Amino acid sequence: MSHKRIDAQTDERVAWQVLPGADPAAAARFADLDAVFALEGDIVAKDSLSRTVRVEINGRRYYVKRYHGLGKKPLRRWFGTPRVQIEWENLRRFADWGIPTARLTARGLEREGGRFLRGALITDELPNTVDLGQLARNGDPRLQDPFWWHGISAQIADIAYSMHARRFVHGDLKWRNLLVDGGGQVFLIDCPSGGFWRPPFLEYRIIKDLACLDKVAKRQLSRARRLRFYLDYIGKPHLDARDKRRIRRITGFFDGRDEARDTAASLRASGRRALAPSIVTLGDGSALTIERWLRILPGKRLTGVGHWQGRAVLAKLFLAKRDSERHWQREQRGLENLARHALPAPRPLASGALEGAGHFILTEYLDGARGPDAAAASDLAPVFEMAGRMHACGLLQADAHLGNFLLHDGALYIVDGDAVRPAASADACRDNLALLFAQLTPAVENALRTDLLAAYHKGNPDLAIDAAPLQASIERAREARLADYLDKCLRDCSLFKVAQGIDRFFSLVRAEENFLLPLTADPDAWIEQGVALKRGRSATLARIELEDRPLVIKRYNIKSAGHALSRAWRPSRAWQSWLAAHRLRFLGIPTPRPLALIERRFGPLRGRAWLVTEYCAGPNLQEALADRAESGAPTETLDAVRRLFAQLAAARISHGDLKATNFILNGNQLCVLDLDAMRRHDSEAAWRKVWKKDRARFLRNWPQDSALWREMEAALPPA
Repeated sequence: MSHKRIDAQTDERVAWQVLPGADPAAAARFADLDAVFALEGDIVAKDSLSRTVRVEINGRRYYVKRYHGLGKKPLRRWFGTPRVQIEWENLRRFADWGIPTARLTARGLEREGGRFLRGALITDELPNTVDLGQLARNGDPRLQDPFWWHGISAQIADIAYSMHARRFVHGDLKWRNLLVDGGGQVFLIDCPSGGFWRPPFLEYRIIKDLACLDKVAKRQLSRARRLRFYLDYIGKPHLDARDKRRIRRITGFFDGRDEARDTAASLRASGRRALAPSIVTLGDGSALTIERWLRILPGKRLTGVGHWQGRAVLAKLFLAKRDSERHWQREQRGLENLARHALPAPRPLASGALEGAGHFILTEYLDGARGPDAAAASDLAPVFEMAGRMHACGLLQADAHLGNFLLHDGALYIVDGDAVRPAASADACRDNLALLFAQLTPAVENALRTDLLAAYHKGNPDLAIDAAPLQASIERAREARLADYLDKCLRDCSLFKVAQGIDRFFSLVRAEENFLLPLTADPDAWIEQGVALKRGRSATLARIELEDRPLVIKRYNIKSAGHALSRAWRPSRAWQSWLAAHRLRFLGIPTPRPLALIERRFGPLRGRAWLVTEYCAGPNLQEALADRAESGAPTETLDAVRRLFAQLAAARISHGDLKATNFILNGNQLCVLDLDAMRRHDSEAAWRKVWKKDRARFLRNWPQDSALWREMEAALPPA
């Protein structure tokens, strides 16, 4: 095969080739690396290092695999062979060795100062193929057809021997990386980890390759078929003593790591990476199939949706080594108390011990249920009425929040029996009601308090509630919740993924983890690809597109050696902005949603930092009010200004840099930006001292005594 370069960029940092034989239309679309990284298509695979998208050109489909990092080891950016290069070289080897594989259409990478930045490879689609892993998951009947399977097995054995005889091992020889077409031909794909090995390490790697194949085979195939595969692989009619020793090593390779069924120990050891689907053996020997996990508290409790004895169930698995029985019993008691008082809750179906250790509770699964909307009176009123009913029955939700209630087919259900406790006194009920109010933003709580108190009294008409003590209790509960939430922003938990190494720290929204990981690998590369919004000495802003979602990356620059020294021991400005943004959104104050905080570090010393947020569309306040100094601002804009600053004043928050460009007019909301100087003050006097400066700075955005200045002056809280 010829690999003559037919399309090269003039920049020596970039090595990119479209290989001979490519369709002209495809060659034009794949002309350079920038064009390849701009391609949009169906995402078929993604991880922390790469994204694979499928694109169609002139009726032919191609798989574009784009690499943007080298993983957690920073030195590999300079000294390691990039995975993208390993993968395209291995595809060429397969073709040279006669192993059926996907045809390589284009490949290349970009470096800067010897440092890997990004790379890509493009392969033609193998039409009408499906991977063997999918056939296994779907229970495809062809796997039980001896004639069909024998042809497939012989080809896989030949592929494995062709590699291993050359001292080459795949490194990830799993069923999902073996494709089969309608004619029964097998293709090998996806080999970024393959390489050559010498004894004594070669034998271990070969056994690992074969064990990866047997990992699924032992669940799908008989022992006779698995033995037939091995005989085809070694090309012998019978096993000798050496073969028998090797087979024992192959079949035992994943012992303790890959059981047909999960146990409490394996689920506990998996941490947050519990796999689904997963089969768990219950104490009576029956199997519980978990299709997806809803919540994972590592090593303690897992909640998932699955099937048991032919019906859909919600499963709670209690795994803690010490306290699993105590929490299991508490969950049972809570559900029993709810049933005793005829309070609606999902019906329990089974409860007991898991095989080996741990406990479980299965309840009916409310398919299509949703949580109450935290801003909708129609959703909140039933919640507060239900809280009243619980208090009237002498029960309360110790962890009262909206996630412990579900709406299903017009009815409200109480979930999480573990948090159901006896109500010790009337004061405990009032504090519990205050905790429920504290789940709402201050604006929603103030607007709906009267209606929600009326709904509560429908459920519990006998409890007298004084407004002043209730307000004080709500404020205490909200402060405690806010402090806990801001603490979670900086530690690994169910809401945030946080990781710290010798060279960097990052915290990102866990629900967006897979989406954001490509960006966290090299934020500067994304900034260079994006649309510049600001290029200053202190900060650089760019708008980027990631999977068709607009985002903003703000890099807080280090201006000089002295500046680096002064910042090295303090929380970065990105760190301050990250906390400030989460504080504002917790309080219901409009600001773009913060998604990720990244800091470059050298041990304890901090350097450059980045903040990633969602993009807030709309003009800034200066642009929106240009040429309106004398005519005045629109009514809706003044209302937005009035609302925003009233919220900031109520929370005793100062901004520190009230330029008009730091506010985005998004519909009827005014979103606040540039939060690194924002502070929350403990006392009214401390806030007013700073508010005088903030207020004066905001008014300086417009000519003094102009109509617009007078309107803004009247809209702001007094100094």
